[in-house]
Amino acid sequence: MFRLKALLFVIATNVFVLISKEAVGQQDSLFWFVAPDVDALHGDSPIFLRVSTMAQQATIELSQPSNPSFIIQSLIIPPNTTGSIDLTAQKNIIENQPPDQVLNYGMKLVSSTPVTAYYEVASDVNPDIFPLKGKNALGTEFYIPSQFHYPNQIGKEAFDIVAIENNTIVTITVTDDVIGHAKNSTWTVTLQQGQTYSVKCVGSAIANTLAGSHITSNKPIAVTIMDDSLRPRITVGGYDLVGDQILPVNLLGIEFIVVKGFAYSGTENFEKFYIIASQDNTNIYLNGSSVASATLQKGETFWQAMTQDAYYILTDKPVYVYHISGHYDELGSALVPHITCTGSTQIGFNRTSNLDFALMLLTKNDYKGGFKVNGDPSIITSGDFNPVPGTNNVWVYARKELNSTTSLPVGSNIIQNTLGAFHLGILNKLGGSSEYGYFSDYSSLYLGPDISFCPGDSVILNAGPGMTSYLWNTGDTTQSIVTSIPGTYYVTVTQELCTLSDTMNIAHYPVNPPNLGGDRFACLGDDITLNAGDGYRAYLWNDGSTQQTLTVTQSGEYWVQVTDENNCITSDSVLVIFHPRPGSIQIKHN
Repeated sequence: MFRLKALLFVIATNVFVLISKEAVGQQDSLFWFVAPDVDALHGDSPIFLRVSTMAQQATIELSQPSNPSFIIQSLIIPPNTTGSIDLTAQKNIIENQPPDQVLNYGMKLVSSTPVTAYYEVASDVNPDIFPLKGKNALGTEFYIPSQFHYPNQIGKEAFDIVAIENNTIVTITVTDDVIGHAKNSTWTVTLQQGQTYSVKCVGSAIANTLAGSHITSNKPIAVTIMDDSLRPRITVGGYDLVGDQILPVNLLGIEFIVVKGFAYSGTENFEKFYIIASQDNTNIYLNGSSVASATLQKGETFWQAMTQDAYYILTDKPVYVYHISGHYDELGSALVPHITCTGSTQIGFNRTSNLDFALMLLTKNDYKGGFKVNGDPSIITSGDFNPVPGTNNVWVYARKELNSTTSLPVGSNIIQNTLGAFHLGILNKLGGSSEYGYFSDYSSLYLGPDISFCPGDSVILNAGPGMTSYLWNTGDTTQSIVTSIPGTYYVTVTQELCTLSDTMNIAHYPVNPPNLGGDRFACLGDDITLNAGDGYRAYLWNDGSTQQTLTVTQSGEYWVQVTDENNCITSDSVLVIFHPRPGSIQIKHN
């Protein structure tokens, strides 16, 4: 029990020192995402991308790097505002379908300033929101968190993968029969930048779950999970879409708080949370108990029905915590952020309808009096909060229904805390259905996965906004640095009572430049064929031609530019000279 006591001591003293990789928050300037294929028989439209700014205006651009038919979307969003992009007209190239095929539907969102973003399926009967995690979402190992209590009324459970680099080899092991592959089978798929791949269950019964399925890759990817049209009462009542974008294993935490939503009707309680282990012999402790509620092996799941309004979770190895919530018997789900050195001071979101709306708020006891909703301090007050069991009154939570559009209007809203960080879950009711998502930083520092780039290019390393101080191993003290030199880079930052560090390795891609050979000579009237070599993705000669070879008949300097499999561009040139043919010589015979 020594480890547990040590962890509890850390919590009680509110001093956290992290020296391993931790996740940056959802506030970011680059997001990768792949949208799930929601079943149109229940409802899969309209669909939107919602983007919220903080104190700065943002210019955003949404593209599909591997799909030239996608119409690039641009938007300027004023400060402290939520902007929306309606993607419904392009739904056939947004939703990742069909399964078990390499597709080109990965979305890339770039912003001029840090923003938060989420993807929304805003169907009145089958909605949910998918908060985007920025570089939080990128990694090389994932386990799939899921539930195993409710069947799919319409649709199936699935997870979707998007690659952010070329030549990404993804290895997948599934825990259920999926389209194209049997239960417990393992296979690989190779993706280029922006390409996607969907894994979908064959069946829709309670037993058909992908919980514990395992994904690894040689380069960073992002993963979306979806469970379409869950029916909590099994044979009657509502059924609804749930899902989220998940974190990679290296960014998981050990300390969580789950706040109950409103997914119950009378004596029926549909609220549950699921804990998925990423390592063997993971012990789980609830509400400060010194006795483990369960010991899990990697990929295994522990679940708990939420008979209390809040649960404190402590584990001795990193885990996922996945929460099923919602309104009545209409469900939503969210990956719950860990609470060690995490949280946001301001969160923007969009209220989609004038129907029921609820907030689940989590903060430290010292910060409960600092909330403002759209600048109004009277809507969420310290009296709304209760202590979280097992945290010695360090943490408090609130379950706040704000159904009136007077206090929380339809459209863009901002919640901030002037005293410190907080976490926010929102429950948004559309028609007879419910949306659920968590909006808050998942942690405080993550430079991103190790990367490679082309020689001659440069990369920006960004430690994130809002820190008290920054110190890079280069000696820089700025939020971000720019470098073109391969190597190991690390930064140490301070934020409130936390000191955090992260390390990133960057390297050059190996390049194989074209070789046109030495200078060439020939006689006028002949021709010379120049060959740039095979194996490149693209060729460009100085005359504009784009083939591997170029046949020339005139003197001059010729160059070729090639693009390799990593999109690195190199070139070579050669001098070609055509000499006049010598005149004829008359030979006389005596």
